[in-house]
Amino acid sequence: MNLGKQPAIKSLIVRLHKGSLILPVNLMAELVTGGELVPSEHPGVEGWLHWRNRQIPVVSIESLCMQEEEGESDEGKCLILHTVSALPGLPFIALRVQGGLNTLEILPDTLRDDHSGNMQRCPYVARQVRASHLLCFIPDLPAIEAAIAEVLQLTAEQREPVLEQD
Repeated sequence: MNLGKQPAIKSLIVRLHKGSLILPVNLMAELVTGGELVPSEHPGVEGWLHWRNRQIPVVSIESLCMQEEEGESDEGKCLILHTVSALPGLPFIALRVQGGLNTLEILPDTLRDDHSGNMQRCPYVARQVRASHLLCFIPDLPAIEAAIAEVLQLTAEQREPVLEQD
């Protein structure tokens, strides 16, 4: 039985402060520019973005992987993503990004594993690959979302008053 060629996956290449991520296009909800973040004291959560009457946790892959100290990026852009886990209360997360978004059709043979300058096997990065000669990380979204859900459960009582101020 010939199944034929696998279809290409329409993907986004998103620039981070250091490096790039590859994400499926269908996870993207919106690219938000210039949103003010409410500060967060939790590692991995840079802050909270008010978006469409919701508080969305803004995640920094670099700080989750301890690649750099958290700091304001020079551009206030956040990519809002639909979550992949069916976690109650976490329909979206946001990633801090730089520049615009590039799309790429990914076929099974498009990506090449690349272990140069490995991110010390960060548990939030599923694969490190080269796509069109660009070093990219494929994030482990279920692991990131589980970490954020833990933070949300820790802060559920503290978040309520902030939500009521709007």
